[in-house]
Amino acid sequence: MGNPDSNVAICTMWTHRERVEQMLDPTSYSVIGNLYSAAGISPIIRNVFGNPKVRYVLLWGVDLSGSGEALLRFMEQGINEDHGINGAAGRLEKEIDRQSVDLFRQSVRVIDLRHRPFSDLEHTIQELPVLPAFAEPRLFPIHVPELEILPSEITGFRVEASTVAQTWLKVLNTVMNYGRLKSTRYTSTNELREVFNMVAVVTREDPENIFFPEYLPFTKEELEAYYPEVLSPLHIEGLSYTYGQRLRDYRGVDQIQRLIDLAKARPDSKKLYASTWDVEADSDAAMTGDSPCLTQVLGGVQEGHFYFTVHFRSQDMFHGWPRNMFALRRLQALIAKEIGLPMGSITMVTHSAHIYSNDWQLAADTLEKYYLDSLHDSPAQPWDTDPRGYFLIRVEADRISATLYSPEGEQLRAFEGRTAKEVYRPIVDHNYIVMPSHLIDLGCELQKAEIALKLGIPYLQDKDLAIPPRYP
Repeated sequence: MGNPDSNVAICTMWTHRERVEQMLDPTSYSVIGNLYSAAGISPIIRNVFGNPKVRYVLLWGVDLSGSGEALLRFMEQGINEDHGINGAAGRLEKEIDRQSVDLFRQSVRVIDLRHRPFSDLEHTIQELPVLPAFAEPRLFPIHVPELEILPSEITGFRVEASTVAQTWLKVLNTVMNYGRLKSTRYTSTNELREVFNMVAVVTREDPENIFFPEYLPFTKEELEAYYPEVLSPLHIEGLSYTYGQRLRDYRGVDQIQRLIDLAKARPDSKKLYASTWDVEADSDAAMTGDSPCLTQVLGGVQEGHFYFTVHFRSQDMFHGWPRNMFALRRLQALIAKEIGLPMGSITMVTHSAHIYSNDWQLAADTLEKYYLDSLHDSPAQPWDTDPRGYFLIRVEADRISATLYSPEGEQLRAFEGRTAKEVYRPIVDHNYIVMPSHLIDLGCELQKAEIALKLGIPYLQDKDLAIPPRYP
């Protein structure tokens, strides 16, 4: 906050707002704030109507995610019937009525200084004519969706799918169903839903030909603009660090190249590791929030494939997770190509996996519209198979048998019993199945087999039982 009577607000996007604050006269602006994604446009509108003396929003800084571009397109093209921003990913909150949206676009001027030197920002502030407030101050209602938190474990959630987009929807479904309410350092109220240790596995995403459905919360162009933050060693002006800089050129060390060199020399090494955490600098920065969310990456070779694991201490699962996963999958591909191996899956472990309250409704709407259909909408994998194998079930004489085969068809284990429970108990006790859908199917088939055994009728796996009609 600066001078509430000033006409000027400054939007720094990804550049640290404190950096700009230190270089400006505090009487020359009303407020300085970041804009990390298009979801922040609604709060900008709310704040400007809270102080309608603001007549200019100056864009200056690093636009890593295309959030500044989304604001410009909103000002130029407005919104559609569903409050979606025309020409950009993102949607305004529906509590901000269309009449107010139009008044904002008519009364507030957004000035694009993103690729200009800081001196241009100072000069522009000095040259802008003073204007009166465009309206009386007003607030918009805040929609808080009804919360239902289902009982669950506290830590250790796991989802998996072929592509980033499909896995993301499973992540959203988990956090929205089981996330506990929690406060943030910015507020004392319950502002996010959080689960501990979300393990998300993407198995088949091709980083050179990504599956990119319409429900992702950003455009392909915005994603391309984000990649350098993770992949490039170059320092980006306005940011104290990027993941790419920490991984590829931190104090002269390229950790990713060292990982590649070690993998070439010793493919079985358990030291294929790189870290973004600077113990001296980031331990102090943790008190202010300016420390890396991505903390480490690890590689490993199994069965001739290069697997990748990445750890986040904290992550916005709605906006940040899919961007990060796409970028880190591309980093995995880069390493795999250098060491001459095909890619295996990528696993992302997020300690604090959370969704902020202003995205709850959008997440719920996305799940309602796309979740069930999305489970099978990628050509990458037409059906799901359990990586631990499959069972063939038979009824022979007075016994039920269930034989476990590997995905390649090799017989592994055999289980027998007179009831479904006798057969499935050792299977469950030893975790021979990992997929819930496979477990449910196995339970159904074993119960059918038990019914067939008791009634003395034929049993054939995956076929309905020919149960004879009952007579008086």
